[in-house]
Amino acid sequence: MSRVQPYELALDPPLRTARETMETRRGLLFRAEEGPGGIGDAAPLPPFTEPYEESRAALERAADAYDQQGWPAAFRVVSSRHNGRLEYPAARHAVSLAMLDWRGRTQEEPLFEQLGGTARTPVPVNATVGDGSPSETAQSVADARNRGFQAVKVKVGRGAVDRDLERLRAVRERVGSTVSVRVDANGAWSPETAAAFLRDAAALDLAAVEQPLPVEQTLAHTDLRGLGTPIAVDESLAQFPVQDLLAADVADWYVLKPMALGGVDVAAGVGKRVARQGRTPICTSIFESVVGRTAAVHLAAALDTTEAAGLATADRLVTDLAADPAPVEGGVVIPPSGPGLGIGEVGVDG
Repeated sequence: MSRVQPYELALDPPLRTARETMETRRGLLFRAEEGPGGIGDAAPLPPFTEPYEESRAALERAADAYDQQGWPAAFRVVSSRHNGRLEYPAARHAVSLAMLDWRGRTQEEPLFEQLGGTARTPVPVNATVGDGSPSETAQSVADARNRGFQAVKVKVGRGAVDRDLERLRAVRERVGSTVSVRVDANGAWSPETAAAFLRDAAALDLAAVEQPLPVEQTLAHTDLRGLGTPIAVDESLAQFPVQDLLAADVADWYVLKPMALGGVDVAAGVGKRVARQGRTPICTSIFESVVGRTAAVHLAAALDTTEAAGLATADRLVTDLAADPAPVEGGVVIPPSGPGLGIGEVGVDG
């Protein structure tokens, strides 16, 4: 069996990004076969990570290095940096996760404990509501509440600010304060537009506004704080060192994507640093397979934050690589208690 195994999973509905609409999610598994074995996931998604072909080439080189000299050599391959940033964050995620899974299986220790967690606590997760009319948006939020979600993330920024505010008012009229509502603009606004939104949204009791400004204007988020709603940064973390963002005091919340940061081990360190600064780390995924998604669940449990994580993505995949050991039930997920990732047999068709 090859150490590097490509996979492709169908998405329904398709995933819209700033660059494309994806009907399938491509990724790569990295396997350690010695002893109890171990498995990791690389799910590249530019601009958060390197492109797919670069990730695959890096993992093939890491596999050769592993076969010749073991884990340290494999890590050197996927840990190279350019201008201070990891060149292959998705590939490093896969190698580091395979090692952690292997070590956890060897030591009979679940991943969340390896990441510093002390208890197998339930992780609240948010539902995601896409763009729609005010009535459609309100209905989607009500449906999520009825399925047990206590938090939702509403996508904004595709239309005019007034339209988004109308959508959010319809949500509050429909569900009141029974659901925590955050919004995600994906960097769609100018500083002036974001400030106008925040001033008018102050009465809507939003939990946070995520990435209101594009990455190029990350430091301008500082000027948006104090306008009535907490500010979260997401895409910015893939471009700026977290210490620089904390020093500039750009946000209240920091959205951690382990795949984009280079691994759950790296993300755990970032999350703990954020928490020590009195800010809130939020764990989320970029539509990985069950392998990467379950790793993110372990990370969220280890960080033990009270805000909902963005990990309710399994229902977008038509099929997956293994049975889900941490399904969403009543708006929460519980990390597996087994050693390592706690996933059963993982298979790739074809």
